Amino acid sequence: YNPDNINDKDEKVFAMISQGNTEGVFQFESQGMKNVLMRLKPDSIEDLIAVVSLYRPGPMDSIPRYIDCRHNPSHITYKHPLLKPILEVTYGCIVYQEQVMQTAQVIGGFSLAQADTLRKAMSKKKLDVMQNLKEQFILGARKNRIKDSVSNEIFSIMEQFAGYGFNKSHSYAYSLVAYQMAYLKANYPLYFYQSLLNSC
Repeated sequence: YNPDNINDKDEKVFAMISQGNTEGVFQFESQGMKNVLMRLKPDSIEDLIAVVSLYRPGPMDSIPRYIDCRHNPSHITYKHPLLKPILEVTYGCIVYQEQVMQTAQVIGGFSLAQADTLRKAMSKKKLDVMQNLKEQFILGARKNRIKDSVSNEIFSIMEQFAGYGFNKSHSYAYSLVAYQMAYLKANYPLYFYQSLLNSC
């Protein structure tokens, strides 16, 4: 067994996760998480990364929409066509801090440094900084011929999420460990449980 060479599209692993058979699997053991996984029926690492990000106070409110859009692509909507390349991987939902920053760049014309300043201000609820950056965001959006009503709505969605958002790299690392454990459980259950019991 080499964790760097395992199949990351193992149908047996995703079937096991989708059935909620995740006792002993990092991040996926709680009953609430099992319920989400059974409703979502993930079939890719990307789904696991998103679930790890969403299953926390705040982002958890977006889980029903994420699941609905995952199973019903016709329900996916974007506040502006420029958001599609950013949010397509998460079915139109903002899930990661990186997506907040990319939205600030693409819609508001922010530099990466400005986008990171916005992310920090939102996460720390620095209202005065956020107000100044919101004005810049709307002005930048106008240069992209985006109506103020649309840019205001996009900013509000970013603001609502950014206070709780995970960064994708963090979620990816967690999800990779979880998938590797699930792979062991699905393919080498005897060794998995032996190791689990020995670590107790």
